[in-house]
Amino acid sequence: MSLRYRVKNLVCESGERLPLLLDGTTGAPLFEPTLFVLTELRALNRASATLAQATRSIMVCKLVLDHLDVDLSARFAEGKVLDLGEIEALCKLSALSQEALDGLPPYGDETSLLPAKVPSLEQVRMRSAGRAALPTVSVETAGIRLMYIRDYIAWLARRWLLRLNPRHPTYLPLQATSRLVVESLSERVQSSARRNKVALPQGMASADIARMLDVIAPDSPENPWKGAHVRTRNQLIFHWLLGLGLRKSELLIIRLEDVNLRSNEVLIARRADDPEEPRSDAPNAKTFDRLLVLGDELAALTRAYIHGARRNVKNSSRYPHLILATGTGRPLSKSALNKLFVELRNKVAGLPEELTPHVLRHNWNDSFSELMDKHKVPVEEEEKMRKQQMGWSDRSKMAAVYTKRHVKRKSDEASLELQSKMLPPRASEE
Repeated sequence: MSLRYRVKNLVCESGERLPLLLDGTTGAPLFEPTLFVLTELRALNRASATLAQATRSIMVCKLVLDHLDVDLSARFAEGKVLDLGEIEALCKLSALSQEALDGLPPYGDETSLLPAKVPSLEQVRMRSAGRAALPTVSVETAGIRLMYIRDYIAWLARRWLLRLNPRHPTYLPLQATSRLVVESLSERVQSSARRNKVALPQGMASADIARMLDVIAPDSPENPWKGAHVRTRNQLIFHWLLGLGLRKSELLIIRLEDVNLRSNEVLIARRADDPEEPRSDAPNAKTFDRLLVLGDELAALTRAYIHGARRNVKNSSRYPHLILATGTGRPLSKSALNKLFVELRNKVAGLPEELTPHVLRHNWNDSFSELMDKHKVPVEEEEKMRKQQMGWSDRSKMAAVYTKRHVKRKSDEASLELQSKMLPPRASEE
């Protein structure tokens, strides 16, 4: 997290989580970002996770603008916003990872990634020549950041314009310039979305999945974790994510009462703003409630964990959640779950870097597509079944995204087979 700014969740008495962007030095909430989140997002009843994502995006915006030495209030007073070079730099730098953003030097520093005057994309490239590539976030994340940055800058400009008399000399220049800046940022958001359609969501290779499942077995000599509870719990986590296609937040909110081991079913319930939720960064189901079935093996693993390793955890009786932290017995946090995947990748040779909780959700969808092909289920029916399993609404287009991924893979296989028939194999060179 940045030393200049940080995001903190304010937990209200009602259980609502309200993310605040704080000054890293004073700890005081920043007025304009807070007002934007309250009036533009919370007023529309957006989920707390959406508010947090927008708040982090605004933090990214402020880090980049600080690096570029851009004071938007001073610009507005002059009837200006950003020039083209600054727009390009904002788009480029806002795609950096949080760690890279935290390392951005102050404006004018000799180690700056950008020149002191008139930064342009070409100048950024020239200055970056010879440097190691800085880590970036995914295209999807970069696009979401840029969307909120665009909306925040547009809101700031509108707010400034509302203070001015339309006859003020800077009114029309600011109105025209802000519109051009918003249009330019919108084009880049749309460009990110188009590029992201090429990189359809993909799961891991079957060999990598098999390797992962071998290693996470509690009795595996390569298992990187110590202790009976941790090993048993982590095996259950990986099997639930892979077997049911859950999001990590959905897994972390499951309570014992949601798991019916008589009927082998689990309720994925949406509990937004739960006043009994002890985690400040509260996980929550993103989509509709749904009832999922547990296979016999997964149900047996779950039963063994509930009646065995989980029961032996300190304070386990105080919390109703299925997945608990070992030391405290409190519900496991999102950051702790992410750490499990990092530890597994770092300590076990041969596991791919893309092994994350969400990638296992992609693997579930890949396996589901293959099963639908095997049973010759029509595409329309397949998408309905996928929406039910994933909790998506009837209007959601996410099912079609996974269908496209599977269609592309089959198309690639057919193309390779066709090429092999058309082109004779080359003779080996001696």
